Amino acid sequence: MATKAIAGGSSSIDDGSDREDACPICLTPIFQVSYLDTCFHKFCFKCIKQWIKVVSSKVSKQLSSVKCPLCKTDNISIIHNFDGYSFDRHYVNRNITDGFVLTKEQRYRLQCYYTESGFLADVFDVSRFWKMKKILQPNRWFEAWLRRELQALMQEEDVDIVLHHLIGVMDSFCKRTEERHKQEARSAETNQEQFKSVMAEAARPFLMARTDRFVDEVELFLASGLNMEAYDSMYKQRLGWSNNRREIGAANEASEEEEENIRTRVTPYLFLFEEDSD
Repeated sequence: MATKAIAGGSSSIDDGSDREDACPICLTPIFQVSYLDTCFHKFCFKCIKQWIKVVSSKVSKQLSSVKCPLCKTDNISIIHNFDGYSFDRHYVNRNITDGFVLTKEQRYRLQCYYTESGFLADVFDVSRFWKMKKILQPNRWFEAWLRRELQALMQEEDVDIVLHHLIGVMDSFCKRTEERHKQEARSAETNQEQFKSVMAEAARPFLMARTDRFVDEVELFLASGLNMEAYDSMYKQRLGWSNNRREIGAANEASEEEEENIRTRVTPYLFLFEEDSD
C-alpha cells in the first residue's frame, strides 16, 4: 500500500484553530476541521457531511463509502471533533458499529506505555544498536509488532494506513542514511536523533500525546532483535508481571466485564490519573 500523507503537507491533525486553509466545498476558511479517513483531505465538518448526504440521496441503496470530492478515494467515515486527546468518527453508513475489542495481549501492551520510557535500554544496549548501524538491517518481526502496537494505542482494528505510512517513512530514512554513509561520516547520536524525529513527525497525527513514548518503544524493539513473544517476555520479567495469559493486563485495570466492553471509540490516551481540579 502506498504511503499516505495528511493533505496539504500538514504534519498534524488540525484542532480547528488554524483558519488559513479554505474548505474545498464552501471556499471559505475551514470551520470545525474534519478529515476523510482514507485520503485525509480536510473540509468543514458541516460541508463534507452535507456533501455526503447529497451524494447518498442520488442512489437507491444506502452507501457504505463515498469518494472524496478532491481525489475520488473511497472513504467510510469523517474524522472530526479532535480536542487534543481524542476524536470522533461520523460514518457514511450510520448502521456501521464499532466491534473491535482489544485482546489481552493488546491490553497488556497498552499498560507497558505507562512505564518509564527506556527502562529496558540497558538490557538491549540501544547505543550499540546505533553504533553498529543495525537500523539498516531488515527486521522480519517489525511489521507484525508495529501492527499490534498501533491497534493497542489507537484502539482500531484497521490500522493499515498508519502502518504502511510509518514503514514507508522508516524505509526512506534507512535509504537516506545508507546513501549519506557513503558520502560523509555521521555520528550514531545524529542518526538516532534524526530517526526519532522523522518517526515522531509521521506518527504524531495519529498517536498525538503518545507519540514520543511510542517512538521510544519502536527504537527499543528494533534494538532488541527479538520477536514479539521474546520481547514481551523480557518486559514481563523486568516488570514482574506473570507470563500466564490469564493474568496479562490484570494490574491497574478495571473488572474483566469492563475490559470486554472496550470498543473502538478512538481514545488513544487512557490516562490513569487526572490532575486535581484545584
